Amino acid sequence: MNSSWHRAAVTLAVVALGLTACGDKDEPTQSSSPTPTASASVSSSSASPSASASPSGSASATAAAEVPAAARARTEAGAIAFLKFYFDEVNRGQLRPGTVDLAPLSEKDCIACKNLQGSLQEYVDNGWSVKQAPVRLLSPAVATDVAGEKVILNFTFEQLPVPYFKAGAEVGKLKAAKGKRAAAIRWIDGAWEMYGMEKT
Repeated sequence: MNSSWHRAAVTLAVVALGLTACGDKDEPTQSSSPTPTASASVSSSSASPSASASPSGSASATAAAEVPAAARARTEAGAIAFLKFYFDEVNRGQLRPGTVDLAPLSEKDCIACKNLQGSLQEYVDNGWSVKQAPVRLLSPAVATDVAGEKVILNFTFEQLPVPYFKAGAEVGKLKAAKGKRAAAIRWIDGAWEMYGMEKT
C-alpha cells in the first residue's frame, strides 16, 4: 500500500476546483472567478479545510442520488466506475450549482473532498455555472488490489476551457489543464467512498 496516503498533506491540483498544497502563501479565502485556490490534504483525524465544506442549496437532492450499480461492485471495474461517478457529480455541481453534496460519497475527514465541495459552493455563492461538463477523466486504472484497505487509482485529469456564466451572460472561460492524478478510495459498509487525491 502506498504510504503517502497516510500522510497529512498530499495534494491534488485541480485548476477550476482550486486545490493546491496546504500552506500555500497565495491561498485566498474567496475568489472572484471559477479558479479559486484552496488547500487540499488527506487526513484521518483533525485537519481543517480552508474552504467551506457545507453543502449548498438542496443537498437532499444529491444525498438521494443513486450510485450506479456498476459503481457498487468491489471489483476493478466497480472502483473505476465509482471514480467516474464521483467526478460526474463534480461536473454536475458546476452545471447545476447547489444540487451536489459530495459528503455521502466521501470519507468524513477527506480534506480534498471537502475542498471540492467548498469550490462547488463558490459556484453557488458567486452565481457561476457552466453549460457543458468541464472535467474529464482519461485512462483510469486500478493500481492496487481492490481487496486492500485502500485502493489507489491512477488517471489523467483534464479540464476543458469551457465558458462559464453569471446571470446568464458568458463572463470568461475556465483555464485548460491536464495532468496525472491519483485517487484513493476505500470499501466500507458495502460501498466505495473517496478517501483522498493527489497529483502524481
